[in-house]
Amino acid sequence: MSTLKASLNSEWSAPFLEGKTFGQYIALLGAYAAVPMTIPGYIQDLRALWGLRVASGAVARALTDSGTPEGKLSAALDEIDGVRAALAEAKSLRETAGDTADAMLEQVNAIRIGDMKPGGATTGYVDLDRIMLGYRPGELVVVGARPGIGKTTFGTSSLLMTAKAGHGVQFFSLELPREGIAARILSDIAYDWRHPLSHSQIRRGEALSDDQYRQVQDAARVLRDMPFEFDYAPRLSVADVGVRVAAARERMAAKGRTLQVVGIDYLKFLKATDRYRGQRTYEVGDITAGLKEVAKDQEVCIVLLAQLNRGIEAERDKRPDLHHLRESGDIEADADVVMFLYREAYYIEKSAEFKAGDLDSLSRHDAVRNKLEIIVAKNRNGPTTSAKLFCDIGASAVRNASHDYYGDR
Repeated sequence: MSTLKASLNSEWSAPFLEGKTFGQYIALLGAYAAVPMTIPGYIQDLRALWGLRVASGAVARALTDSGTPEGKLSAALDEIDGVRAALAEAKSLRETAGDTADAMLEQVNAIRIGDMKPGGATTGYVDLDRIMLGYRPGELVVVGARPGIGKTTFGTSSLLMTAKAGHGVQFFSLELPREGIAARILSDIAYDWRHPLSHSQIRRGEALSDDQYRQVQDAARVLRDMPFEFDYAPRLSVADVGVRVAAARERMAAKGRTLQVVGIDYLKFLKATDRYRGQRTYEVGDITAGLKEVAKDQEVCIVLLAQLNRGIEAERDKRPDLHHLRESGDIEADADVVMFLYREAYYIEKSAEFKAGDLDSLSRHDAVRNKLEIIVAKNRNGPTTSAKLFCDIGASAVRNASHDYYGDR
């Protein structure tokens, strides 16, 4: 404040603005100081305003200065290109190839000697971690499936295990309300494959025995200690997501935790900008590109759940593949990992044979009813392959595949 006083050559008691003294006005400015998490955004705004001022000045001079129209246009464009270069320079993070390699070697050696753990947060599933190296900061992971297959079940169950391992998680539930999510996460944490407790039982309440209610209470105690936040705000834009992720990082940091993974359920409920209004394919591309930028800026992994189109229902093989995303903007291009969920039991249940009580169909359903296949169709961190998991959709539980879960089947 003393610097401001000297620079403006004014006394604290001198009249200044709106009936306030100079000192009172400076104190008022201090009360509106930016909080740390908003400063990067203000810096970007200031740079943008500077760029607009310089660009508008270049255009104004081109309209009033003497010279040929072509020469004036060229001079104005040169000045505007200079602004673009300066703004790009401010955002760049440059280093030599040697520096990049040395940083990687230092990280690898720290992991080897036990001073550091690999950067990815666990997905909760051993085989999936091995395939995609976990949920890694700065990456966009897309999980696609048809309705009823278990997108939300997989998303919440995986991220609950991520949080249980100590990694901070934020989950945007844009479709399901608080009550629906609460029943699912309680059912998941309380899960016992011998005596499963469905989320619908929990929501009904009166159907619970005393033992089952204690089971739910124990699950609630476990959840209270997890670094896991839910956000139920509807119809968010990518910019809204970015602001809320930054705020969550601040909150977790204040508690000594690190936000590492952000789940979004699901793509359909994110708002696009007006840039491609009415052109859904381009809107989706705009959204996924924006989410990738948020992941990099906030150093989190974003897990985006997405619904596949109906085209797959007409195909003989119901296992999804990348071509089922090709009319959905730039999802495939923007994502670091694309994986699809497939449950054979879901399609058996829809078949006429199963509904008619066909013994072969019933027997096959019994054999696969708890099997979930994760098809990793794009993977910047490793192979494209699949992982088999155990699932109990009614209890919102997805687990590592184990003989214990399947019993003798």
